[in-house]
Amino acid sequence: MSPDERRGSRPSSRSGSGQSGRGTRGRSDGARGDRRRVPPALRIGVSVEPADVAEQSRRFRVVEADAGLEILTDRVVGPWVDRTAEGAIVDVRVHRLLTHHPVPIEAVSAEIRDLLPPSTRSRRQLYADDLPDRALELALDRMLAAVRPLHEFGKLGALVFPFPSYVVPGAKAHDYFAWLRERAGDLPIAVELRSRTWVDGAHRDATMAFLTEHRLGYVCVDVPPGYPTSLPPLAVATTDTAYVRFHGRNADAWERSADTGEDRFRHDYRRGDLEPWAARLGKLAAAAKSVHVVFTTGRGEEAARDARLLVKVLTEEPRPEPAPQPRGNQRGRGHRNPPRRG
Repeated sequence: MSPDERRGSRPSSRSGSGQSGRGTRGRSDGARGDRRRVPPALRIGVSVEPADVAEQSRRFRVVEADAGLEILTDRVVGPWVDRTAEGAIVDVRVHRLLTHHPVPIEAVSAEIRDLLPPSTRSRRQLYADDLPDRALELALDRMLAAVRPLHEFGKLGALVFPFPSYVVPGAKAHDYFAWLRERAGDLPIAVELRSRTWVDGAHRDATMAFLTEHRLGYVCVDVPPGYPTSLPPLAVATTDTAYVRFHGRNADAWERSADTGEDRFRHDYRRGDLEPWAARLGKLAAAAKSVHVVFTTGRGEEAARDARLLVKVLTEEPRPEPAPQPRGNQRGRGHRNPPRRG
């Protein structure tokens, strides 16, 4: 059955559900109780396998389908339209080929491989720059056509493009971003950048102006600090929907995988890691109509635990700083025994 035939068979009453991202729903933002105290613009969720989108949409108001190595077809996307919970929103992490990451040749569709010259087809992995223009155009167009029904039924949040750190400010990157925007038409796009130069003093204003002009959402991030791929935790919205991806603080995993296209970084957040984000998320909620907050810190319950912890941070009173612990009986120069109480 063609995508057009499938769309014609779907009930029109579902059209537009969940588009605004505002208001609380019966499902939780990762936890039960105190939901009404979460800013209504916030949608808190997790990154999931494409096959798990429908199931996890019953738990979270936003889920991110990790399609980095998935060839999207109507068979894959159809359940996202037909079986996701009412009001759920699906962000789609696009194929790694489209974000200039290395891709195993077997993760490229046969239709695209047929357009490659023999010398390229024999490689074990490919980059976007290895493809003829027509092949890359076809790869993008096929993905856009596959997710179009999700958009038409009001369930697409955004197409998320996380770019590696070697995509840096300049004409080449700007032209590619503008090309994506042109071919995507009215489909929402969010861009994650991993070179600090995009937001340094010389480029930040120009970066945000470019993204705003081209209707590209800036993806705010929480990542391990201190690396060239570590962008600061900005709270900036360049479209009506703001985006935040929490990648954890696993420095070894981040340094090893930030540019490979692997977006899952195992890490258990602590409350202190998330508390500074309460003010940032409040700022984003005031600036945008909707805020998509996605944890990419594992599969199954791993990221879900982090999402629930963020809800607690947003709904509970800040915990007071613990009282300093007594240092005990430390002998030696400059130290005295603590006075004994009678």
